[in-house]
Amino acid sequence: MIEQTPGDPATPLFSLLSGEGAGTMLAAAAGDVAGGASPVGYSALTQQATVLGYHVLRQDGVERPLLAQEWLELGTDGESPSVYRAPSPQFDSFLRATLEGEAAATSEASIEPAARVHPIGVWFRRQPDRLVDTAMAASRLTHVDASTVLAAVTLAGAVAASCFAQSGRDLVRASSEVANRCLSAMNREDFLYSRIDDARSWARLLAESVDWVGRPPAELSDQLEHADHPPRLALLALQIAAPFGGEPYRQVEMAASQGGSDLAVMVGAMVGARAGLRLWPWVVPNDTWFAEIGRRLVTGNRETRDIPVPYNVEERLTFGGQRDLI
Repeated sequence: MIEQTPGDPATPLFSLLSGEGAGTMLAAAAGDVAGGASPVGYSALTQQATVLGYHVLRQDGVERPLLAQEWLELGTDGESPSVYRAPSPQFDSFLRATLEGEAAATSEASIEPAARVHPIGVWFRRQPDRLVDTAMAASRLTHVDASTVLAAVTLAGAVAASCFAQSGRDLVRASSEVANRCLSAMNREDFLYSRIDDARSWARLLAESVDWVGRPPAELSDQLEHADHPPRLALLALQIAAPFGGEPYRQVEMAASQGGSDLAVMVGAMVGARAGLRLWPWVVPNDTWFAEIGRRLVTGNRETRDIPVPYNVEERLTFGGQRDLI
C-alpha cells in the first residue's frame, strides 16, 4: 500500500496505479462534484452511471427493460422518495413514464447518455463490437436521436482506449474508429433513429478534430460552432481529456469550468481510466465505493451482493439521517 498524503491530488488513493480503467468511476464522480450540478456531492449523472455499472456487472451487457426498472428503483414509487439529485427534465420524464408502464425514448438531443456510459467502456474495453452494441442499447433506452447515441458510443470507446493509456491524437483517432463502427451498426439496424444526417456530420467533425489536440479551450469552443448543442460537448470532452502529462485533476477542473458536471463527468471518466485510482482535490462522497465498482469492472468480478445497495447509499446522502428518525 502506498502511503497517502490527504489533500494531495497527485498521491494515489490505492496501490493500483493504472489498472486498465479502475479509476474511471471515481474520477467521473469527482468531475460531477467539481461541476456542481448538485449541492450534495455528485448528481443524478453519477447515480445513473452507478446503477448502469451494477447492471453491466450482473448481466454482462444491457437488458433494457431491466435497466429501466433498476434506474426507477432510485426514483419515487409512491412509498419511498426519489433519491436522485438534480436529474435532467428528460430523465425525470423517462422515470415517470417507466413508472406508468409507458416508457418511450425521446427524440431530443442530449449529452446525458454519454455522461453515464463509462462503465460499459471499461467492461468491454477488449471487445469493441460488444462495446458498440451495448452502448447503443443503453443509450437507445432513453434517446433515439442519432447524434446522442453516437456521442455516447464514442465516449464509451474513448474510455476503453484510455484504459490502455491512449492519449493525444491516438485517443481521438481511436474514438473516431468507434464512431464509424457505430454508424455502420445504425445502417444495418431495422430501427428509425431521428436526425441520422446530424450524426454523420458529427462523425465527420470528430475525424477532423484529430488536428485540434492541444489547442486552448476557448479556441476549441469557437471551432465547435454549436458547442451548446449537447452532443457537441462530447467532442470538447475528448479534446480536454486527450493531452497527456501534468496533473490529471487540472483537466477535470478545466472541464468543470467550461461545461459544468456534464463535461466534467465525461473528462473525468477518460482521465480516470488512464490515470488510475487516486485522490482528487474535491470531496467525493462514497469514494471507496466508486473505487471498488471500478475494480470489479476491470477484474471481471460480477458479484454485487457484498457491496452496498445503491438506493440505501443514495438515500443517506440525499436525506442524511432524517429518515432514520421516521
